[in-house]
Amino acid sequence: MIFISKKIMNKPKNNKNNVVKFPSNLDKGEREVEAILFAAGEPLNIDTIESKISKKINVLKTLKKLQQTYSNRGINLICISNKWSFRTAQNLSNLMSQQKSVEKKLSQAAIETLAIIVYHQPVTRAEIEEIRGVAFGLHKQIF
Repeated sequence: MIFISKKIMNKPKNNKNNVVKFPSNLDKGEREVEAILFAAGEPLNIDTIESKISKKINVLKTLKKLQQTYSNRGINLICISNKWSFRTAQNLSNLMSQQKSVEKKLSQAAIETLAIIVYHQPVTRAEIEEIRGVAFGLHKQIF
């Protein structure tokens, strides 16, 4: 037997696209600035933002309001050198670091060189060249 909680039964109604509609306290201009900053590949200055929005608004005031709105969120709106962008909240930045090991295949020359270093260490570059029978650097020959 499956029990369904009353909370699930009383969830907000979905609209026709099956998307839950949440109340928003942003006006059209604020939403446009938010969308422009979100989609930008790099931080934007106020003039660039003003050139992309559909109506004349006080962009600096809007940015300050958005900065306040996002101040306690997982992403924050920040300004560095008069350019604005969304960034991961400082206290959550450790979640974004990822250690990733990538295996790369070494060339035959690299394997030979490492083998010589392991076997003969300490060894100089000249000694490695002599053992391998190749010259890495340019040597002038005197005739």
